[in-house]
Amino acid sequence: MNKFDKIGIGLIVIGFLIPFFIFMGGIIGVPIFIIGAITLSFGTLKLKQKLIWILIPLILYYPIYKAYYEITFYFANIQKVDLILPVDFKGTAIIIDNTDFGQIFEKKQRREQIVFDKNGIAFYPTELELQSSRFRVFTKQKNGELKRILLNSDSSNKTTLLAYGESSFEKTIESENKYIPYDFVKIGESFTEQSNSEKRCELIDLIKKGEIKTVYNKMYN
Repeated sequence: MNKFDKIGIGLIVIGFLIPFFIFMGGIIGVPIFIIGAITLSFGTLKLKQKLIWILIPLILYYPIYKAYYEITFYFANIQKVDLILPVDFKGTAIIIDNTDFGQIFEKKQRREQIVFDKNGIAFYPTELELQSSRFRVFTKQKNGELKRILLNSDSSNKTTLLAYGESSFEKTIESENKYIPYDFVKIGESFTEQSNSEKRCELIDLIKKGEIKTVYNKMYN
């Protein structure tokens, strides 16, 4: 093993490890890895050994990176939630955040469990941000088991997560428009489906009127 072998192997190892520790590290790591592979080609190691040093990191990179990401995400101190809807729920489920009614949300595997009633409405005591990597959607089956609902693009099932995001209820007070923001997830087979009930409409009406107090609508009373 001559200096080209040592330098080449060193650069390959550095190029392999950088993406794990630096944001957008692949931009730096890939060129270093390529330079290392080129340098190693001038070394005295046998061709089989050179190929092992070059190919093994390429083969192992994705599974190791995925495992590293899952472990760091699991222990990260960020908001992670599971949204649990009634069995066979179809339509738009809404989460009114910043509504502290003294709720206690159970945590399972470091994820808060937000359980909806049959009307598809849930209240959350602080700010909630639905980001695709941080929340999951389930329906609770009659036997208590949870069935994962995937994004429409990720599932071949008929019932999928059609959309998610933020919206708001609008209320006019003294000729001025006020807004009560909420998060939503839309479940079903098509965007036209909706699962409403008299109780749901009554709750939404109370929210719009400001009779259910949140940090957003205290000003209305």
